Amino acid sequence: MKCADVYLFICDNLDQDINSPRCREIRRHLEGCPDCTAYLESLKKTVVLYRSFPAPRLPRRMHLRLVKAIKSLKRGGSASAGRRRPGR
Repeated sequence: MKCADVYLFICDNLDQDINSPRCREIRRHLEGCPDCTAYLESLKKTVVLYRSFPAPRLPRRMHLRLVKAIKSLKRGGSASAGRRRPGR
């Protein structure tokens, strides 16, 4: 297994069964790869930090703008069409 495969798999399959054949293969790779081990430890620390903060709250007006933009994108429109600020 290559390091690039480990990176992609870890990010794309965080919820996979840790006893799957693929996860066992990754664990074997991690035993001999300090770079991937450091990467995994960094991800674990990131998750711990992320979970230690309360969920951000958007002001109601910003929340409504965000919902409108998402709906526009789902319909195939541009969320920012006609709303660019000067200098951007």
